[in-house]
Amino acid sequence: MKKEALPWHKEYKITGIPVSLKPYPDKPVYEILYTAAKKFKNNGIIQFNHKMTYPQIKDKVDRLATALYKLGLRKGERVATILPTSLQFVIADYAISRAGLVQIPSSSLEPVPTLEHKFKEGTPRALITIDEHLELAKQIIKKSKIEFLILCRIDEYSSNSAGSTSRQNAGVPKDAMWMTDLIDRTPPSPPHITFDVEKDLETLLFTGGTTGLAKGCMLTHRNIYSNSMQNMWSFGMGGQLLKGVITDILGLPFFHSYGHVIMHTTTLIGHNQILVPDPRDTEGMIKMIKEHYPAIQIGVPTQFMKMSEELEGYGMIGVSGSAPLPTSTQEKFESKAGGGIMEGYGLSEMSPCTHLNTTFLVRVFGGRLSTRLNTMLMKVPGNLMLLNGLLRLVGTRNTGKFLTRFFYLMAKLTRKKPSPDKSANKGQGAKTVEKRGTIGVPFPDTEIKFLSVETGKEVSVEDMLRGERAEMLLRGPQRMLGYWPKPGNGVDEEGYIHTSDVVRIDDKGYFYIVDRTKDMIIVSGYKVYSREVDDILYNHPKVELAATIGIPDPEREGSERIAVYIQPKDKYRNNISGDEIIDYLKKRVAKYAVPKVVKIIDVMPLTEVHKVNKKLLREMAAKDLTLSKKDTSKKPEKKQKARA
Repeated sequence: MKKEALPWHKEYKITGIPVSLKPYPDKPVYEILYTAAKKFKNNGIIQFNHKMTYPQIKDKVDRLATALYKLGLRKGERVATILPTSLQFVIADYAISRAGLVQIPSSSLEPVPTLEHKFKEGTPRALITIDEHLELAKQIIKKSKIEFLILCRIDEYSSNSAGSTSRQNAGVPKDAMWMTDLIDRTPPSPPHITFDVEKDLETLLFTGGTTGLAKGCMLTHRNIYSNSMQNMWSFGMGGQLLKGVITDILGLPFFHSYGHVIMHTTTLIGHNQILVPDPRDTEGMIKMIKEHYPAIQIGVPTQFMKMSEELEGYGMIGVSGSAPLPTSTQEKFESKAGGGIMEGYGLSEMSPCTHLNTTFLVRVFGGRLSTRLNTMLMKVPGNLMLLNGLLRLVGTRNTGKFLTRFFYLMAKLTRKKPSPDKSANKGQGAKTVEKRGTIGVPFPDTEIKFLSVETGKEVSVEDMLRGERAEMLLRGPQRMLGYWPKPGNGVDEEGYIHTSDVVRIDDKGYFYIVDRTKDMIIVSGYKVYSREVDDILYNHPKVELAATIGIPDPEREGSERIAVYIQPKDKYRNNISGDEIIDYLKKRVAKYAVPKVVKIIDVMPLTEVHKVNKKLLREMAAKDLTLSKKDTSKKPEKKQKARA
């Protein structure tokens, strides 16, 4: 199929997404901030009700970049960070970029051996972290080549900052430096650096720690900049209309690839950014939402689950990533809060974003025809600039009030309870304007290839449209240079990343993740896609979180048995059983896909980005689940119930 005939290109026309964004600018990533400081001078970042404008951030970035250069750090050398989502992260990130250095973003939640591995591989010369993680930093420094320790306090940029007087910590090494001191005493005179944006690294982002030793994705300035542009254009002309006129709330970790590029994207598009250092702080997020009226929240599924009860009548748009978005979460968020959640997709090797489903926006703007007409009107010369200028005069808070009320009313008016597209296998498409259970369409310039899971041979787009399922391969301007330290490592001979995700597509080119190849379960030769079972379980009224895994079948070599883990909703913790879950699935899945074991657990294990940790569940199953007949008579554990 010719590139111009790809089915999702027709969808681009609805919202005004260009087929290509080429040529991409030959600019380093810090230019994103520089552009925002010029074009959106009154907007910036809000942390603990303290707002710092983009020009103010740029000044601090230039000062810190100068200080890093004066320490002797030179182009291409690495600087590690262990920072939460915060102004400190933003300043450090852009300063590292401005100085021609490479950031290794890390998390305090990572095990010490994982951090030691990352720092041994990446050899950072400096570490920037908050004083709360001082003991962790000292422990890691002992086994690394870190020469400079730079500390900061998370409350230094807040409305009630106590300043340097709050730095009483007897354990601080004498040679440690404070980031705010470096910024305050260093005049802004950053070095002149010449960049090759296609080869020079911006970020060395380690990934894969849940499946083995973490590998460093070498992300170039071109990778990050292009993916920020692709994200910006994923909303089509509507996104261009809202440049610099709304506020977003970001409750996701910036040390993760998703949060990292979203931070750059929202800066590029000039929105105000409300940062939430602790993504578990739902109460704090609710308070900030009600005060600043953000129109968009970007987060992970578990956050939307928790917040739906507290945002009744607030029609905010959510963008969810990092983990699969259950359709039940979308339904709950809309029925309680009145807004909608759009699901995206990506992986660290792609910087990371590649897909987004914006059909909720198409729905609230009156459908495909109405949205297409609005797109055409905004393309009339002068109209977009005029409307954007009017919204800027209204102000971000008032625009947020208007948009959230508009989304709430239109969502209520157009509500038809969309369901997952079960007819897509037949190429018939969804029956409603909004599609759920889909990651949407690929970003501009993102190339897709399909490989048969059984044979490894290429599957054509035409065959995919007829209902085939295959592994998705990706390449594009956002594709990593390779795994550290060798360019091309982790990329096939044609330049594609093998995602390990099995997908199907419908007739309009919307992608549906069926499963990951490593999570696919083989039961007596039959393939069971665990993601599909999970999606069914999320529709059970008593289920909060669900995970389906395969465990070795002791009676059939090479075969597996299905085990299901359930975290029930709070009010059903004492009123749910494994038998109930099995009976529920018997009516909805093939006989071979019915689990042999169901465990009800108090807390589902999650990764640091709130994704269900199936690797840990498989380890738990290997230790705890008893499948032999002699144990079927045992009573269930007090906090975990099993049915074998």
